[in-house]
Amino acid sequence: MRTVLIPVDFSDTTENLLKYAADFCVDTDVERVILLKCHYVSSYEQLLPSADFVQLSADSIASEKRDLVEKLRAAAKLLQKKCKNCVEIQTVFSDLSLVRAIHEQIANKQPNLVMIGSDKTSGESKNRSGEQIVAIAKTSSIPVMIIPSNVQYQKIAKAVVPCDFAATARLGALKGFHDRQRWLHPQLMVLNVDPKQKHVSNDEQVTEGLSDILKGYDYKVYYSDEKDTVKGILGFARKHDVQLIIALPGKYSFFYNLTHRSITHALALNAIRPVLILK
Repeated sequence: MRTVLIPVDFSDTTENLLKYAADFCVDTDVERVILLKCHYVSSYEQLLPSADFVQLSADSIASEKRDLVEKLRAAAKLLQKKCKNCVEIQTVFSDLSLVRAIHEQIANKQPNLVMIGSDKTSGESKNRSGEQIVAIAKTSSIPVMIIPSNVQYQKIAKAVVPCDFAATARLGALKGFHDRQRWLHPQLMVLNVDPKQKHVSNDEQVTEGLSDILKGYDYKVYYSDEKDTVKGILGFARKHDVQLIIALPGKYSFFYNLTHRSITHALALNAIRPVLILK
């Protein structure tokens, strides 16, 4: 992992996110961190004053931009002090909306990971990153790591990987994180939440398939018959004290089929652990 893109908004959530990112960079071979600040002003705010939008003058918009740019530079300097000297900290200020700006930076800067913070509760602060987390996670072409605002960094020694054993090939997405020099290489806890018990623990075909796909990884297989998939995953994460939940790509991923509300509340806003969504 070489480059991490981090959207910021100077909320308490962002402050916690940057603390997590600094420690994360110490334990990984990150070479560059890009801090992205968006200042999107809609045409309604500029042209049509109303009860919801206060009309902004060009001078006030420019002044606000200057203040935000200074805050962005200050955040970069603080992060640089906490990171290794070899980590380059860059800043990008964008007039686009958050999702569009992230897509633009992915295309232009080619980061390996988007790391974004989420509020513990939806009303805790005006963290636009948290509000748009579902759109970012679903539309990003690169992995997205969601850091809950109440989570402090812990060295990632164990990670749970929820997996539908009807599509174990999806685990192949983990191969990009296999390089010990570039990734934390945690012990993988492959969890099959299977209330109908279609795949029992002695399924030899599944076992052989996992052995081939996860060659080189230290992993164990676990089974759960919890009817609520999200509840089963989060309960397992608590019980086994994992430091990361990994969501696989594709339609068989537990993340793919969840509704907007269940993703936001179960994994983003109330999650007890960071969530890494692979692509």
